[in-house]
Amino acid sequence: MRDPKFPDWNHVLVLALIFIGGSILGGIPLIIDLVANGIDLENLEDGLDLSGAMSRWAFIASAVPLVLCIVYGWNKMGKPKWSLGFENVTFTTALLSILGTLLVSNGVGTTAEYLPGYEGFSEMMEGLMVPGIGIAVAVMVVAPIFEEALLRGLLTRGYLRRTTPFKAILFSGLIFGAMHIYPVHVFFASIMGFCLGYVYYRTRSLGLVILIHFINNAVSYYFGMQENVPESSEELLGTGPLGVLGLAALLIAAGLGLLWFLGNNFPLAPPPPEDVEDSAERVLAEI
Repeated sequence: MRDPKFPDWNHVLVLALIFIGGSILGGIPLIIDLVANGIDLENLEDGLDLSGAMSRWAFIASAVPLVLCIVYGWNKMGKPKWSLGFENVTFTTALLSILGTLLVSNGVGTTAEYLPGYEGFSEMMEGLMVPGIGIAVAVMVVAPIFEEALLRGLLTRGYLRRTTPFKAILFSGLIFGAMHIYPVHVFFASIMGFCLGYVYYRTRSLGLVILIHFINNAVSYYFGMQENVPESSEELLGTGPLGVLGLAALLIAAGLGLLWFLGNNFPLAPPPPEDVEDSAERVLAEI
């Protein structure tokens, strides 16, 4: 049933509960796989080895909570029409959006090793990023398509109907970050969420933000599968903290500069007609 207040904080709370419940539901195949293949009780103190199960079932574990959230949000938003929105995108705006977002994201990521909790996060990601169709589909298909459908296609779009662009980008970016749970990952995901929200606001192209998300995840997955990759930015660059932080600052500044150029030299894409009608109805209802 459509709710003109979507997405207020009550809806966000419901989405969080659906996401948690969906994650438990989506994890059932992992549990069945672990039981069917035997649990290594001798090394249990080191934690469960999820790599095999994740390589086979990660795409289901990640898709179920997102799909359930999308169904809820889509209904509460009044079953809005979706479009990839590539008609609003030129080669230049796409290039600025892709490079700007990835430069900011990777610039921030360069500083990861200096953040509290990074070592534990790194070990966790090493355990999860294993070869297998399940992981590949989860990272390069499920995450870009379903996360963007929920975060930009519903939440950012919904916020843009009822509040300022700044608040819409801020709120949806923070929610995107919170979905990634681990504190270090929350920080990085929030920054990327802000950039993707801004790109969506400027272009109204769901297809473009899906593409950017795919490129980011595909590159991360590729390097995550490689052996003998340097474990830190300092090792990779052959420099100390000042060198790493200097490069990070340059990447972030360059990315923000490209996004600023996008916003100041290209017209703002019009919102979908139904969004304009919804905003008008909301204003009239408040008079």
